[in-house]
Amino acid sequence: MSVSKTADGSSNLSTRANSLYAMDKFISFLKASWEEVQHNVTWPKFSDLQSSSTLVLLASLIFAIMVGLIDLAFENGLNAFYQSF
Repeated sequence: MSVSKTADGSSNLSTRANSLYAMDKFISFLKASWEEVQHNVTWPKFSDLQSSSTLVLLASLIFAIMVGLIDLAFENGLNAFYQSF
């Protein structure tokens, strides 16, 4: 019985074994990750999430207003500069 070879010289059997080994490693990683999420992660309370979300929302709005004002200043400044020529 002859075993066909791949481009790198390895047999198809060893290539399949390596891919199965890689899949087993990936599945065990997923199982370990799910176990950690279920048992080892400390999740924040809902009230903590609400206060953090409110803080992020307010900070985002302030940042957006600041960027808008800077954009407006640059637009008016450049328009005045270009109209002077």
